[in-house]
Amino acid sequence: MGLARSAVSVVFIGLVWMGAAPATAAPQQLMNKTVTLSWTAQAVVRDPNGKERQTRNDIKYIIYISSLGRLFEYSSRSIGRRTQGGDVDPNAAKTGIGEARGLRFEGNQLVAYRGYAGGGGSGAMRAVATFDSSYSSCTVAVVVGKENGKTIKRQGFDGVVREVLSVETLGATCSIQNGNAFANR
Repeated sequence: MGLARSAVSVVFIGLVWMGAAPATAAPQQLMNKTVTLSWTAQAVVRDPNGKERQTRNDIKYIIYISSLGRLFEYSSRSIGRRTQGGDVDPNAAKTGIGEARGLRFEGNQLVAYRGYAGGGGSGAMRAVATFDSSYSSCTVAVVVGKENGKTIKRQGFDGVVREVLSVETLGATCSIQNGNAFANR
C-alpha cells in the first residue's frame, strides 16, 4: 500500500521519538541493497521580514545498506533547479549544515530523522520506511513536528533561517534496488 498523500499540519512531538525504540541490526534481506525515500514538502514559511509565502521542496534520501549492515546516505532537498545535498558520513551525528541526523533500523522499519538545529533552527522531521515481510517492497510515512510551544525554524539554501508555519507532505514513495547506488558516482 503506497502513501499517496499525507497531510501534516505542524504536530506537537517532543524528543521522545528520537529514542523511542532500540536500534536493531540491518535485516539480512536488505544487505547490499539501496533504499530510496522521496516526497515533496509543501510549506508556508515566514521570512525574517514577516512576509509569508509558500515553498515546495523535493526531498530524497538514498540509503545503501552494505553487506556488513552499515548504512550510507545521500540526502537532498531541491527547489526548482537548486539542490542542496550531499553524502553523509555514516558515523556523523550532524549534516554539513549542522542539522542533527539519524538513520537506524527498528524491526522491519528504517527510520531517518533530521533535527532542524542548523543555523539556529528548531523542529524535526521523521521518515519511517516500513518493509513487507519479504523486504521486496516498502512504504514511507513522513512527519514534521516541533516541541510544544515552539516554532519550527529551518535554514534555507541561502543560509537564512525562516519560520515554518505549516507543512504538507505529498507523493511519498519508497523503493528498493539491488546493489550499491553509490558504486559508480
